[in-house]
This record gives sequence, structure tokens and C-alpha cells, in this order.
Amino acid sequence: MALAFDKVLLFGDSITQYAYNQDIGFCFGPAMQNIYCRKFDVIQRGFGGYNSDHAVLMVDKIIEQETMPTSKIKLMVVFFGTNDSVVPGAPQHVPIPRYKDNLRKIASSAEQAGARIVIVGPGPYNHHQWIIGREDRAFERTNLRAREYCDAAIELAKELNVAVVPMWYLIMADLGWKEGDPVYGLAELAAQNPLTSYLHDGLHYFDKAYTVEFNNVIKAIKAFYPELDPATVSEKLPSWDKITSPDVLRAALE
Repeated sequence: MALAFDKVLLFGDSITQYAYNQDIGFCFGPAMQNIYCRKFDVIQRGFGGYNSDHAVLMVDKIIEQETMPTSKIKLMVVFFGTNDSVVPGAPQHVPIPRYKDNLRKIASSAEQAGARIVIVGPGPYNHHQWIIGREDRAFERTNLRAREYCDAAIELAKELNVAVVPMWYLIMADLGWKEGDPVYGLAELAAQNPLTSYLHDGLHYFDKAYTVEFNNVIKAIKAFYPELDPATVSEKLPSWDKITSPDVLRAALE
């Protein structure tokens, strides 16, 4: 059917859930919808506070919900790990081996559904921002643990030969950090650091961080899955200037 749109599925935690928040300016979700306009439907499935244990229980049901006789999921952008990386004993914690195994299972579900996958690794964390009003949770996260889980996502993507967007490294590079520099965001370092312009509460994203995510997801798609490059996917239905009579549109709709 001419108007059966295949789908891009954004599947993640609160950073995906909040990726449509227009109060902060540029957001990942609308940017994906815009670049795939008239090509694919972009579906948001973000669940605040969820970790990869939750995700692996949900993924097959979500895929089933979005798979229809006339359309299917072509791409899944999977972004978990931010909550998994809390310290052991905190409610959301998932150990790295199980985190990787969960991502492996999610990737397998995507493959069985015929979908490509982009794994997004967790971004950095800024202690001094996060603890404001959360003193009882002050040490449940560290930026070094966030990096470890991003490393795990990179390793898993390499194992599976799928695209990965390592947000910890990409944001840190975007703000000018390089290996060997002090790691911004640690409790023992200064509260004022460049992460404050990327993270509005030490964890969730401002527009600058969503811009980094969007640019690098598109870059990864182009590199790994050129058939899904938004620049080459055809729009649905002819452009208005090609509709020289109603019959042209009727034919295109058949």
C-alpha cells in the first residue's frame, strides 16, 4: 500500500521519554521525525526510570505492537544503561555482564523482526547538579561508572557488528575534554564545569546533548545502514508539482 509507513522505533529510558520536550529547544525525537518525514513513522517508546532488565521484558511486546501486515520496524534506536549504571544496592542497578546480555537479547529481537539497530551508550553524569534536592541519593551514581557502561555498550555493539553511538565520549569530546584531562562531573572536582550546559540536572539532556545524539545517530545510520540513510529513502507519494491530474495521485495511492 502506498501509504503504509514503515517505522523507526526510539526505545529507551527517561532520556528517550523526554526527547520531545520543546521547553529545552532542539530535541532528538522531533529531529528524527523531521528528517524521516514522509518516509518512515518515528515511534517514541521512552520509559523514565527503566533499566535494561525492564527493556528486555518489554521489547517483544513493543515490536509486536508496532509490526503490521502492511508495515514493519526498519530501525530501532536503543538507549539504556543510564539507570543500569547506578551503584550496586541501588534499586535500578544492573551488573555490566547482565546489561550486555540484555542488549544482546534486544538486538536479537530486532534482528528477528527484520529491523536494524543503533545502540546508544550512556552519557556522562554531573554529581554536583544531580544532588541538588537529592541528598539521600548523592552517591548512587558516578561519572566513572557511566563511562564503564558506555564502554560495555561499545563492546557489545562491536561483538554484534551493529552501530553504536557512545554518548559519554561524544559529549565529553564536544565540550573539549580529551583523554588524560580531569573527568568532569566527579564529586571531588569543582561543581562548575562544562557539563552544566549539556545536562540540566546532572543526568538528563539539554538541547546541546540531544544535538550530539541526533547528529551521531544519523552518522551511524549512514555508515552502517546506508539503505536507511534519510537522504536516500524515498518520500511517500509524488511531490505536488508532479500531480498533473487527479489520476496521477489516484494511481500513486493504489
